[in-house]
Amino acid sequence: MHGTFRFDGNMSEAFNIRSGVKQGCVLAPTLFGIFFSVLLKHAVQKTKIMTQDTEVSSSLFIKDYALETVNSFIYLGSTVTSTTSLDNEIGKRIGHAATNMSKLSQRVWENQKLTTPAKMAVYRACVISMLLYGSESWTTYVAQEKRLNVFHLRCLRRILSISWQDRITDSAVLERAGIPSLYTLLRQRRLRWIGHVHPMDEGRIPKQLLYGELVRGKRPVGRPKLRFKDVAKRDMQVIGLPIDSWETLASDRSAWKTNCAEALREGEKLLHITVDTRRERQKARALAPPTDSTYVCGSCHRICRIGLQSHLRKCLRKCTITNTR
Repeated sequence: MHGTFRFDGNMSEAFNIRSGVKQGCVLAPTLFGIFFSVLLKHAVQKTKIMTQDTEVSSSLFIKDYALETVNSFIYLGSTVTSTTSLDNEIGKRIGHAATNMSKLSQRVWENQKLTTPAKMAVYRACVISMLLYGSESWTTYVAQEKRLNVFHLRCLRRILSISWQDRITDSAVLERAGIPSLYTLLRQRRLRWIGHVHPMDEGRIPKQLLYGELVRGKRPVGRPKLRFKDVAKRDMQVIGLPIDSWETLASDRSAWKTNCAEALREGEKLLHITVDTRRERQKARALAPPTDSTYVCGSCHRICRIGLQSHLRKCLRKCTITNTR
């Protein structure tokens, strides 16, 4: 190892370093202070600040250096925004998962030697894990969950070589793949996390955030934002878990795991039944003959909920042109 000295802007010639600083040497704290000051300078240049739920832009200075104010940054792989919205995070999760899908196309998805269960195992490990990274603590709205589920079904159709021309329903795709919908996967992760947080000691930060409430404050006008406990209660209500006595079940980890697994299976079945029933109702409504109503055109028998008079004039004009020819 070689080293040089720099003094007053001038560099010395390189010389051999045969031994380092020994324990108790008076140079050790001095060298440590110099090295640590250099690290701090680099850390300050990379330090950024962000505020949430405020319209006033904040500015912080360290000596003469102003810290940069940003609207979002990545912390432990997750995107945190100033608006506390998950739209940016979900968009990046979908992008990363789509990248993994593209990388595995030739080796896995298009490989005829691999069976469907093997492909689903790779899909769970490489795509679902990337798509739902950090989703245990997500506070998602219905539109965001639907966005994730659409991507999930598109990936499954690509793996199973199913196109839209085959006219296969989403329930049939999930049954053929042997994997639940993304709604169920999200609920499974959230319930697993809440069952892990409940037995924690009272001083743990996750438990304080779950059960904590604001002492004072004023809520703005409009619908309040969803909390994590609200989404967790919604999940329990959908799959049939008792909302009032879930803490008693969560005290026993094995019982909580068993009850959640059974409730999630029943919730997935109920979701498929609901979707199939809605589809059949829409088909029946489309094939039903026009009923006696004042909103039905007398010429073409079209039901006009809005704009009946304009449609009658247009339809009468078409009939007149046809008779003239």
